Amino acid sequence: MLTHEKVLEIFKDYLREDTEYEVVLTSRGYTLMEWESKGEEWSDARFCKTPEVLAEALLDAYEGYLEYKAAYGRRDLTPQEEQGIQEKRAALAEKCRKAGEEI
Repeated sequence: MLTHEKVLEIFKDYLREDTEYEVVLTSRGYTLMEWESKGEEWSDARFCKTPEVLAEALLDAYEGYLEYKAAYGRRDLTPQEEQGIQEKRAALAEKCRKAGEEI
């Protein structure tokens, strides 16, 4: 069964590296928050009611982070870069899927 804790374990290296995103346990549950460095404020927050929602939100954030790292927002990605990013995203998605199958 996939749990929030398993998702956080799968994404721990990414979350350590990307300081724009943080997962916070609130009184209502886990929330993915995005920090805007320039304005020094939280720019977005997404409540993640289920581990699957948290995993999908983190996959989206991870993909965006990889896109930014590849081109720093200065150019379009090459097809090879896009493919590499999709492969990395798919690898983490597969880890989540396998974690969800564990008994």
